[in-house]
Amino acid sequence: MTDSTATEASIPPAPPSNTAATPFGFRPRDQAHHETSLRALSVQSGQQCKRILIKWSRDPVTLAQSLLYPALMVLMFRLVLGESISERTGVSSSYGMVPMVALVGAMAGASVSGIGLRRELAGGMLHKFWTMPVHRSSALLGRLCAEVVRILVTTVLIFVVGTFIGFRIETGILGLLGMLGVAVLFGISFSIMVTAITLLTNKSTITEWIAITTNLLMFFNSGFVPVDAYPTWLQPVVEYQPLSCAVDAIRGLALNGEIARPMFLTCAWSVGILAVFLRPAVIGYRKASRK
Repeated sequence: MTDSTATEASIPPAPPSNTAATPFGFRPRDQAHHETSLRALSVQSGQQCKRILIKWSRDPVTLAQSLLYPALMVLMFRLVLGESISERTGVSSSYGMVPMVALVGAMAGASVSGIGLRRELAGGMLHKFWTMPVHRSSALLGRLCAEVVRILVTTVLIFVVGTFIGFRIETGILGLLGMLGVAVLFGISFSIMVTAITLLTNKSTITEWIAITTNLLMFFNSGFVPVDAYPTWLQPVVEYQPLSCAVDAIRGLALNGEIARPMFLTCAWSVGILAVFLRPAVIGYRKASRK
């Protein structure tokens, strides 16, 4: 046996190649997650969520509308209304103001987010995502995840500010989790409604009109003043509008008061809004991305 033959015999055989089974000769592990897989959806949705959160953090208008505006609103209502509501109801007015402002902040942030979504649509960003080899639902799901983070941050900030004007959570950590859950459920349903309307309409001013409607709702709910302070003919509207139901649910969770009825009404409103606007939001996103 020659030296060259001995050397060749000592070299271990190469492992079998699997590149033939994949396009372009890539190894199988390079294609481990297909663009339509759940793993791809979760990873890419997280990346989209991070992208949107970074974008919001660098936008002064979004920061002011989501954080500064609600915090100043709590203090402003406290200075203007003072103890007049507390003297009438026997309960600190903060238990109505703080939940109301937290929910209005979530709604206002959704309106600003809708404006940003329209800008991405006009700039062709949605179409770029649609043509990329990513999961079709990742951009929309990532945006909703970013909305959840925004709502949680806004709500926690308002609760912290509320502690300086007498707001307390008497039910402990479970009550706090329930209150955050109400805020997220209410806020995400409103956000989906804004997303659907923004994507399905060609009018650029529609989001601004939604913001105006949000501000009007702030003055006609049970968190601003007690329901019986409104005119008799208006009381049923104020009592059963979605913002009042969510305010009453958070107030009940904070004070260990009535919870079942306002919680049921809040869930009914939120699920109803989701049932009406979720599919149009998906369809609108698909159509907008193909333009």
